[in-house]
Amino acid sequence: MEFFWTHTATELYHQLNTCKEGLTEAEVYQKRSQHADKTKIKKPWINDLILLLSQYKNPLILLLVFAVILSTVLGEYSESIIIFIVLLLTGILGFFQERSAGRAVQELRRLVHNKASVKRDNIEKEIPVDEVVAGDIILLNAGDIIPADCYIVQSNDLHINESVLTGESFPAEKFTGDCNVRAPLSKVTNAVFKGTSVINGTATVLAVTTGDKTILGKIGYSLQKEQAPTAFEKGIIKFGYLLMYLTIVISVAILIINLSLHKPLFDSVLFALALAVGLTPELLPAIITITLAAGAKRMANKKVIVKKLSAIQNLGEIDVLCSDKTGTLTEGIVKLNAAIDHDGKQNDKVLLYALLNASFQTGFYNPIDEAIKNASAISINAYQKTDEVPYDFQRKRLSIVVIRADSHIMITKGAVDNVLAVCSRFESADNEIKIINDTIKDSIQAQYENLSGQGYRVIAICYKDVSNDPVINKEDEKDMIFLGFLTLSDSPKKGIIESINRLKEAGISLKIITGDNHFVAKHLAAQIKLNAEKIITGNDLENMSDDVLRMHARQADVFAEVVPEQKERIVKALQQTGHAVGYMGDGINDANALKAADVGISIDNAVDVAKEAADLVLLDQNIDVIREGVEEGRKTFMNTMKYIYITTSANFGNMISMAIASVILPFLPLLPVQILLNNFLSDLPAIAIASDNVDKELVTTPRKWNIKYIRRFMIIFGLQSSLFDFITFGILYYYFHASPQTFRTGWFMESLLSEILILIVLRTRHLFFKSRPSKYLQLSSLFTFIACIIIPYSPFAKNFELSPLPVSIFLSVFAIIAAYIIFAEITKRFVMERL
Repeated sequence: MEFFWTHTATELYHQLNTCKEGLTEAEVYQKRSQHADKTKIKKPWINDLILLLSQYKNPLILLLVFAVILSTVLGEYSESIIIFIVLLLTGILGFFQERSAGRAVQELRRLVHNKASVKRDNIEKEIPVDEVVAGDIILLNAGDIIPADCYIVQSNDLHINESVLTGESFPAEKFTGDCNVRAPLSKVTNAVFKGTSVINGTATVLAVTTGDKTILGKIGYSLQKEQAPTAFEKGIIKFGYLLMYLTIVISVAILIINLSLHKPLFDSVLFALALAVGLTPELLPAIITITLAAGAKRMANKKVIVKKLSAIQNLGEIDVLCSDKTGTLTEGIVKLNAAIDHDGKQNDKVLLYALLNASFQTGFYNPIDEAIKNASAISINAYQKTDEVPYDFQRKRLSIVVIRADSHIMITKGAVDNVLAVCSRFESADNEIKIINDTIKDSIQAQYENLSGQGYRVIAICYKDVSNDPVINKEDEKDMIFLGFLTLSDSPKKGIIESINRLKEAGISLKIITGDNHFVAKHLAAQIKLNAEKIITGNDLENMSDDVLRMHARQADVFAEVVPEQKERIVKALQQTGHAVGYMGDGINDANALKAADVGISIDNAVDVAKEAADLVLLDQNIDVIREGVEEGRKTFMNTMKYIYITTSANFGNMISMAIASVILPFLPLLPVQILLNNFLSDLPAIAIASDNVDKELVTTPRKWNIKYIRRFMIIFGLQSSLFDFITFGILYYYFHASPQTFRTGWFMESLLSEILILIVLRTRHLFFKSRPSKYLQLSSLFTFIACIIIPYSPFAKNFELSPLPVSIFLSVFAIIAAYIIFAEITKRFVMERL
């Protein structure tokens, strides 16, 4: 419905067949059925077909497919069919593994979904956001992501972040009423749009359009748009292109050499293409997906849900974890300890007014209000709420107006300094209203500091009579009467000191970033053995340049009294000093910091905007869960790197071996079909790397992408591989005078078996028999090892132009492999010392 905000609520209710009590479940069912009939849903088999075809998107493989088709046209049927079958099997193998990984990740993501509060059958209920239909009455609170384009029926101090649509970072104020503006969207005041979020305030809205019919859907934009690639992803992409470039260059060189030596044209072209395919790490994308998905499943078992797979690698890199204190470092169970006047004496009126404010406020859920409501049995049935000014992070206050016996009272609670700033009077112990002078102000401040220094969280209560003008806004928060304090406590979690020490052992330092006052933050830091001497406050940050902040951010463990923008600034300052930063938060004020961090971590009961901004969602708010997730991230990173190390060194070695063998030998050292069979069989254990065990010492420190180490590893073990290839060439060709078929069989076995065994050797820093591979890696390696030995003796040998080896050659090949393994064990000790 175009420009729906120019209509009235009555017109929209009529057009959408709904009412202010909301839809009935029967009407919802009917609307969803009608929508399903009109929507073209892509069938699962189409997605599967696209995934299967994507396995062949490598241009080298497409060239080889073209060559197979050409050879079939020219009458080379048998070899073409075999090559085609091997290529098909390789694609199918990658397809099933990647599809399984993708489905596993989708299942995990379903565990974390945003919900919308709607009114159906005149009853409030929560539903998944994708089940909202046009005509639903939606109840919005601070922190909600808006699930549809909606008309505002009722609102209270509603401010919306519309930057996703308008690019404006400053919140837009919204309210009920008429609006005749059609464009731009930033001028529309009586409607809210899908994908935007509530900064503060509350509203009741009518869903008008959903899904692709919304403004966001029409412009093809998504709140969950793909983020910029991580450093690891960029490294993988650059590395893949580099290796492919080298492969193509050397393959073309080999082709030119073979043609210059007057070897058959067609065989030379097919050989060069097959060699290029065999040397290119075409399974790298699938291996990464499979490894990350396996890591995501393991992390889910530890109650960590991964929303973005690449975040697993970043999680393995983090060396600083920033977190608020509530629920992570403390029990998260806030208790009201006392309601006292400015002199520190128990005061029932303070408790009553606090209860009224906590009970009637309609903003986002917070544990302080719950603690106040749970601690008091006072009846408030005689009071009714008439107005509200919701909490925001600049004022740090929340005000309501209640009526009793024709008297309207405005009650405000919030941070002590912010409440005191709007008070000109105070209520004494004998209920007299007096002017706040400097002595009283100093007394209130001293009381506040004393209570905070004992570890209590302290908030203040004030009030005034507004019977003459009971409709309030922010500007009415002035000339108020200071009533007293509430003291609340949230004790440190049991075992938190040990948990922090385990984080340190994993190479991760903890920093507290909180909006609480610095007295409370200092008290908690001392309790949990963090550095409590150097605390940076929000006021300090305002006066710090970025250069100064970068210097101090590394040294300080505690940041207190910070506002949302400062949290993001702290994260960026730490990143600029070379740290990989994880940030844990669950509130509206954490969204920007979550996005800025290398890894944003939220919890399952966080507000929508926090969960949306996070990369990981914890089902258990426990710092040990984060540490375990970090270890899983490091295991996943190391298993990905194993494939890269071993594949690149094998590929580099084979490039050199093939190039030189093509010059020396009067025949092709391996036929195209043999290269592809070798490539297919070696991929089987490579895929199983995703499940492999990782040496314990490799998960105790942060791990980062290191292109220099990869290059060094590739050159050293690649040249070592070529050395033993040359030994094999010499023994087969010059000592045994093997025929071309016997030579190819011998080198096929040596190449494949050594690659399998070298995988077992190089997967660990220890002696290979002291580090146990995973069950799947053992089984796949054993299967491939046996298949390699059996194939030359099987009925299928002639299809691959392989033949049984004489016992002397067979034993010689195994002797060369054994020497290679011993040499690799010695070499890796020097190479891996710097890992």
